[in-house]
Amino acid sequence: MNNEKSISQIWDGKFSREGYLYGFKPNAFIASQEDLISADSDILCLGEGEGRNAVYLASKGHRVTALDASPIGMSKALKHAEKEGVQIIPQLIDLEQWEPQQHYDAIVTSYLHLEEPLRTQAFQQAIKTLKPGGYFIGEFFSTKQMPRSSGGPKKEELLYTLESLKNIFDLPQCRIEYLQECEVPLDEGKGHQGDALVIRVIVQKQ
Repeated sequence: MNNEKSISQIWDGKFSREGYLYGFKPNAFIASQEDLISADSDILCLGEGEGRNAVYLASKGHRVTALDASPIGMSKALKHAEKEGVQIIPQLIDLEQWEPQQHYDAIVTSYLHLEEPLRTQAFQQAIKTLKPGGYFIGEFFSTKQMPRSSGGPKKEELLYTLESLKNIFDLPQCRIEYLQECEVPLDEGKGHQGDALVIRVIVQKQ
């Protein structure tokens, strides 16, 4: 008998707690790059959880699809959107089963931690769904974050290195515009608090 929990069950457990685990504010890096995205764009938020990035981008006038495997997370995302007076398009699906139905001007994600080979599969799938000129913008915990208590999984296979992201986006149609490991102060709900080592990436599709 297999007692291993699915991704949706794991995140339902995290998101079932009172309040919003990572708060209501968008990820600071994603918010800082919003000027890269043309007005009135179609945006996909991957692994969007409780909806903080999606709601922020929708408030800027974009059409935003929020994809996540957690029904509880998606329900909270929709409640957050309703409270803020914006609309987001929910897509409740595990990335292992994800088959994109449209193309996007931008794809954003913060702290989407996947093991290989799903990580490469999902991110390269994301590049395929971007329109030419579109951007993939992401922030992830570095493997060097492991000893810290400011956030992130405690399993090295779920964390990132600069080299791992370079390898994923080493594609003919990709140009890595920005790739940096840095220490940043996190203030994202109860889940991410304190100085953290993260990797930030911006990729443009040619």
